[in-house]
Amino acid sequence: MDTERRLNKIKKDLEPYYPMMDRASDELINQEISKYPIFIISPQSIDIGIPLTGNETNLNLQVSTLEELATKNVIKEERVKSFIEIFKNPNDYYCLFIIDTLGPKFVFTPRD
Repeated sequence: MDTERRLNKIKKDLEPYYPMMDRASDELINQEISKYPIFIISPQSIDIGIPLTGNETNLNLQVSTLEELATKNVIKEERVKSFIEIFKNPNDYYCLFIIDTLGPKFVFTPRD
């Protein structure tokens, strides 16, 4: 599956979770936990962030932050500043960290 088709499938799979993702993102920002919410999508649960979906789904969705990903060395410390520069407004976009067989990838997709 090419990258664009893969991303479109992920966006379609996420549709039922958008309200929950909106609340999670807004809470992280409003409670001043982070200005940089990141949603992790992976085939299995990983030890980062807070799970938003349970075992009843085939989609593992977790919410994390730039700070946590930097602390856990997912984003190297020397890359944090450049990541902040490209980070899109979380009121308008979701930052997705997609982990699958094609490798990990950060994607920004509009919030509807």
